Amino acid sequence: MKVCAFGECLIDFTPQGLSEKGNFLYEQNPGGAPANLAVAIARQQGQSVFVGKVGQDLFGDFLVRILKKEGVDTSSVILSHRYRTTLAFVQLQENGERDFSFYRNPGADVAIESREVNFDTLNECGIFHYGSVSMTHNPARQTTFELLEYARRNHKLLTFDPNLRQPLWPNLEEARAQIRKGLEFCDILKVTEEELFFIMEIEDLAQAAEQMRKEYAIPLILITRGQAGCIMKTEHHFISFPGFSVKSVDSTGAGDAFFGSFLASVCRHEHPEQLTVSELSAFVRRANASGALATTVKGAIPSLPTAAQVDEFLEAHRDEGHGQESGT
Repeated sequence: MKVCAFGECLIDFTPQGLSEKGNFLYEQNPGGAPANLAVAIARQQGQSVFVGKVGQDLFGDFLVRILKKEGVDTSSVILSHRYRTTLAFVQLQENGERDFSFYRNPGADVAIESREVNFDTLNECGIFHYGSVSMTHNPARQTTFELLEYARRNHKLLTFDPNLRQPLWPNLEEARAQIRKGLEFCDILKVTEEELFFIMEIEDLAQAAEQMRKEYAIPLILITRGQAGCIMKTEHHFISFPGFSVKSVDSTGAGDAFFGSFLASVCRHEHPEQLTVSELSAFVRRANASGALATTVKGAIPSLPTAAQVDEFLEAHRDEGHGQESGT
């Protein structure tokens, strides 16, 4: 089963120390959560296609070239003569967490229209993945929901990573409203603990997860908690997975490594709706390992681990990262 990842593909300028004059040095890295996820799936031996819009400029050419090199299908990437590729400057904190400054007024990713999308690409895929960055402004917002309606009508598995980037939204109330609208389509949700609290306006993790599941009838919710690991929430299960201990240098791309690994595992099954809790738990543990490994390397796409790297890591940590059931 192939995954169609829709949304933004952009440049992350990641800090790489100081120059001789004491000025910040930045390295050009490919990024954008849906693009990162498409690469993460390919590196985990899955099939992925990226659908999005970049500028026909040196940055856009670079991004398409990288995606192709990584084994992602780029036949449906749209090149814009009018709009430039979006840029993001990443500022790292001491603990590896990061802040973003975006140059996107508008960027090519915001300008995508449904009439430009190759719907044959969607038809060939069993999973349609989306985020909220494409929901910040029109025409990308309208395009996102048109594609979601189409994917739902055609019985695709819909996976959602809100990936909240506050600087891109006019205000946080609009962000919450659009993300909630996106939840109405979702079959598998990956959300950070902080995003969960923001969306549901509930500060208790178990209560917020249960309310979200009930309100939006989401079959599977994955709540990532950084170094603390992950929670898997289904209708009848609330399972906590501890994180793996690694030396983190940059968390950029860790969530995409996590979800890309999970979806790579899912798409190897012809009937993912029949997966057992035990099978899903194994997928989550592997995803946790993938996310942990991604934090040990700077950048987004450059940090995404291969299947062999994850296998080796899990072999060395056989007794770690297993889930434990708890009540809600």
